[in-house]
Amino acid sequence: MSVNYNIPTINDRLADVVSNIDAGSSFGKMRLLSQSAGTVSIITLQKPSGIVGAGILTFSGLPLGGTTLLSTNIVAADIEDSTGVVVVSGLTVGQSTSYDIFMGTTLVDVGQTVTLTSATITGV
Repeated sequence: MSVNYNIPTINDRLADVVSNIDAGSSFGKMRLLSQSAGTVSIITLQKPSGIVGAGILTFSGLPLGGTTLLSTNIVAADIEDSTGVVVVSGLTVGQSTSYDIFMGTTLVDVGQTVTLTSATITGV
């Protein structure tokens, strides 16, 4: 049986996610990963990393970019605080909106810039 939360409760939960991403003295990061969980790119987030409203966390300061470290396919992502503690894991990356993170192309070369142009997390 699934549980349903009202919007104020969802907003509180998402605000905790933002607080956890923003914990520490520096900025949170989105780590883009290959199939073997190798780091393909790190995108530094803003502080605050996002704003919450109507049950949705919207990331701040977009577009944000990072340089690729590997030539490979990006298939997943994690979001970390400034010390590298994973706050959100298991995000999927692909070439359609059915993935958590949509990328026009997931195949990248070393030294390429990847840009995060839109990012939200919808609470449940």
